[in-house]
Amino acid sequence: MTAEKVFLNAAVYTADKKRSMAQAVAIADGKFVYVGDNEGVKAYIGKDTQVEDLGGKMIMPAFIEGHAHYTKATSTVVGINLAGYNSEEQYVEACRTYLQEHPDVKILRGQGYLEALFPGIGPKREAMDRASSEIPIVLQAETLHSLWANTAAIELAGVTKDTPDPENGRIERRADGSPSGCFRESAQDLILNALPDYTVEEYEKGILAYQEMSHKYGFSTSYDPWLIANSNGVEALKSLDKKGLLSMRMRGAYWADPHRGPEQVKELLEARERDNGGKFFHINAAKLFMDGVLESLTGFLLKPYEKAEGRPEGWRGDQIWEPDNMNAVVAALDKAGMGIHVHCAGDAAVKQSLDAVEYAFKVNGKRDARHCITHIFLLDEADIPRFKELGVVAMTNSYWMQIDDTYFVNGSYTGEERIAHSFPEKCLFDGGALVANASDYPITAIPNPFIGIEIGVTRIAPDNYHPWVVNYEDPQFHEPLWPEERANICDMIDSFTINQAYANFLDEETGSIETGKCADMIVVDKNILELAPEDIGTAVVEKTLVMGKVVYEG
Repeated sequence: MTAEKVFLNAAVYTADKKRSMAQAVAIADGKFVYVGDNEGVKAYIGKDTQVEDLGGKMIMPAFIEGHAHYTKATSTVVGINLAGYNSEEQYVEACRTYLQEHPDVKILRGQGYLEALFPGIGPKREAMDRASSEIPIVLQAETLHSLWANTAAIELAGVTKDTPDPENGRIERRADGSPSGCFRESAQDLILNALPDYTVEEYEKGILAYQEMSHKYGFSTSYDPWLIANSNGVEALKSLDKKGLLSMRMRGAYWADPHRGPEQVKELLEARERDNGGKFFHINAAKLFMDGVLESLTGFLLKPYEKAEGRPEGWRGDQIWEPDNMNAVVAALDKAGMGIHVHCAGDAAVKQSLDAVEYAFKVNGKRDARHCITHIFLLDEADIPRFKELGVVAMTNSYWMQIDDTYFVNGSYTGEERIAHSFPEKCLFDGGALVANASDYPITAIPNPFIGIEIGVTRIAPDNYHPWVVNYEDPQFHEPLWPEERANICDMIDSFTINQAYANFLDEETGSIETGKCADMIVVDKNILELAPEDIGTAVVEKTLVMGKVVYEG
């Protein structure tokens, strides 16, 4: 067989079961037809074969993003992106400047302010009124779990001191009970539902911008776990797929309503039937928010927060799903052959989610479901082996496994002991769990997997990447967070490649460099297996291929 492309003289990390290394690969019809040494690949070279001598550079499987909000990130493209700013005044000035440069804007939307910069009741409406007292301004935090609104936006939504807190939500208030400007969790919808949704065309623009960025970082696949059935965002994905404009696999999950029961599963199945069928976009799971995040005191904990100003005594966070209802919904989804993707920050949230999967298997019988629990800020040690026992994917976020400014804010809420043992990783690998890693973009504004791998190995904020550290000269930011949880580099690479493929039922198709699999690969400027751990994040993707096609070349 004559190959279309051959790469030789490379350090090829295959991510196969033996973690084999090779020197060369040959590609034909979008698949790897040879993986081996330089001598063997010569048989695949013909007169029209494109041959590239990499001179020792690295080849790896293309990365797979297991948890990113590529539809919600539309606001960073058609609105204002606040990532990179780190003070109230900078946020205000950025919005003021944006409005000056875009005089036709009727409502300014955006995201990316750092929740940790606003402890207590969060950012105030008066501050953002300085940017405009006439144009409604609506900004979501980088966590997407809180929202900052100016007075015009609050008035547009009709929220007053008499508006009650919605279930699993909180309106932060002034002394007189009127909204102070920050809306937590489901209370965000009081503002967001008063705004027009982005159009299909705007979503398309946002998704294509995300795709371009993703290829630059070496991604071939991405998973959005917060899609709304029958929404413009889903229609945009279907439209882009139909028009042939997607060059990466887009996977996702529908949001499941915690205030409804298993009757909603029928609707999700009907939506799946309508939405699947394209080449690149596919959906086969439901997203459950089990709790919030530590930064807003909404992560659900086994033991109370040590500091929870304005919350009831013994506050343990938001338990968004009532256990019996969660069990019933998860069992119905599992019976229907759909997966679940559960947001869990606190250890109590993780435990309840594992309980729900266990219940579903008792009712339905155990199957190869590959249900997923994501984030896992805190974890009860007793629950570590349950991931393997239940076959639940641990979708962690290694980008966050460092001491930064958020770490100290969260520590003041949970206590030093708990926060010093946050973001478990190695114990999950050692416990036999299928561990995957994701950026949660745009929560992680720069979703560079090499940074995620470096932090997973070092547990230290890299000196080549620290957007959430205000004063990196402070020596405490150079100390590892829970050093015992530093992971092996090959484990970390696999968590961004073959393990992610497994989580998405794509492991027979992609995720490793093996004969017969799709030629999803990246060329890297240096061999990260030979770098000092603290230098892994300096690696750069020079070329990304998806199904044998070059989709990025730096």
